[in-house]
Amino acid sequence: MIDKKTKYLNIINDLSEDIGISREESKSLVDIAISSSDLRYVDYQQLKDEITTFLVINIFFLICKL
Repeated sequence: MIDKKTKYLNIINDLSEDIGISREESKSLVDIAISSSDLRYVDYQQLKDEITTFLVINIFFLICKL
């Protein structure tokens, strides 16, 4: 089983590659997202999906505003 630290690092790398942002920006997003969560219950795949959806919606909204 993959430990939580490995999952944490994987989500940072995956977001960075999927969205095209730096690892530092990805780390910041993940840290903010989990800051108010109990780490024992974090579903990292769901967290990654939620962050990706949030960013895509916001990017789409910004493009529509142009």
